[in-house]
Amino acid sequence: MEPQSKSCPSAPCTEGAKVLGVINEDREVQFLNFPLPVTDGFIKSVAEAGDPEKRFRFSNKCVKSGCSQWTGTRCGVIDKVMDGIESRYWKNHLPDCSIRDTCRWFSQNGADACRVCPLVVTDSR
Repeated sequence: MEPQSKSCPSAPCTEGAKVLGVINEDREVQFLNFPLPVTDGFIKSVAEAGDPEKRFRFSNKCVKSGCSQWTGTRCGVIDKVMDGIESRYWKNHLPDCSIRDTCRWFSQNGADACRVCPLVVTDSR
């Protein structure tokens, strides 16, 4: 049993989630200093301009087996990302992150997960 519930750093845009960052022109995540709560009004507002996950990164509670990315023991997303992105593209510094203490990816892969995290844009299809 985990002492503290983990946060998913790449959750869908749903009420109760938090805006973790904004996708910039380089298709990288610029993390916010403080995550912003996702409300029904926010969802309606940003959905008018298209898929919110292509413009923002969201965080929510990791639901483990309730998520299609759960392998049975861990989140498969960060493993696929780390295997799929050449290390020369990884960030040299760890980005400022408001959820690192509870982040599922950080708990699985440590600082290396943080080095690729800004490169992850959620595909909610």
